[in-house]
Amino acid sequence: MKSSFRSKNNGIYFVFQPMFGRTGQLLAVECLSRFTFDSKYAHFSPEQFFQHADSIMRVEILLEQIELIEKYQNWFDKNQVIVTLNVDDATLHSLASNQLAERIRAVHCIHFEISESATRLVKDRVHGDPLLNGYSFWLDDFGSGYAGFSALYNSQFRFVKLDRFLLWSFMKKPGGEGLMRALLRFFYLNHYKVIIEGVETTDHKKWLDEMPYYALQGKLWKESNIKDLNSFLTAEYF
Repeated sequence: MKSSFRSKNNGIYFVFQPMFGRTGQLLAVECLSRFTFDSKYAHFSPEQFFQHADSIMRVEILLEQIELIEKYQNWFDKNQVIVTLNVDDATLHSLASNQLAERIRAVHCIHFEISESATRLVKDRVHGDPLLNGYSFWLDDFGSGYAGFSALYNSQFRFVKLDRFLLWSFMKKPGGEGLMRALLRFFYLNHYKVIIEGVETTDHKKWLDEMPYYALQGKLWKESNIKDLNSFLTAEYF
């Protein structure tokens, strides 16, 4: 589904994945990059693309995402929906700008996801940089085998996103339901808001129904372009 907002970067466009709370309320959306069929990157997955994209292109994409959110900030404010953007070692440096910080503060709804595999997070503690103190960072890909709990102890996160493979692994593993409950209870008791990624079927959602998560995200719900965000407000939650 194409957005009318087309990136300057060779057929890259942006879509949004919803995050729903326990009662089906839309709490947040994640802004993600996709490629048109005629893009020179069309044969890449987004993960492959960002593994090879240089820092200049990464920063350009981030700035275009911020520009897009600015244009639609009234919708996010009116519906009290958070929008998350992904950052990494390359793009974190661009956030350490007073001018950019003022723009993001003016929008209110923008939060940033940083993977637990990020070198900056693991070694330098992203919250230890005073130039980044004004931002809300979420820990992404928790359980993917990199920083793990050390990322929680080294930085100040309120939101944690569980890696989708962690969900799928626990669902297959004997005793996995108990492990997931224990993990989510730890987060709940320590005042973290946990988003579980990888919810692709009604069985995934049903397995999690009685567990203390904050929100669910995954391919069970369709992506949307920026002009069709209202579809999330009436989406069937199953």
